[in-house]
Amino acid sequence: MLRVCIYCGSHKPEALEECGKCARVPRSHPDVIHSIILSHSEDEPYLNFIGLDEIEGFRESILSGSPLNIDPRIFKEAEEAYSAVGTMGSPQALQYFSRISHPVMVVTLFVFIIFVLMGA
Repeated sequence: MLRVCIYCGSHKPEALEECGKCARVPRSHPDVIHSIILSHSEDEPYLNFIGLDEIEGFRESILSGSPLNIDPRIFKEAEEAYSAVGTMGSPQALQYFSRISHPVMVVTLFVFIIFVLMGA
């Protein structure tokens, strides 16, 4: 797994957690979405919005002080995936977790529920 801090470019354990180097936490909506985009999971490839090479390229840009320029199409795709769980008429528990937990966990839970509902 790879997660990059959108503020300083350091590697961090979780996308929406505090960075161990700069101590910043993504709070604004755009920062949350950017943090999700700059995360990669081999276990859950359907949650990856860009490849490892692209994430490393953005990391290098951040380290050099360049602004983060994510393709608007990618941003929208990640934004829709993140917000789908919290805004749909989902069960109360799912809405609760969408507000407090890591977005990867929320999307995973959402996919699991859909899988169960489809009877597969």
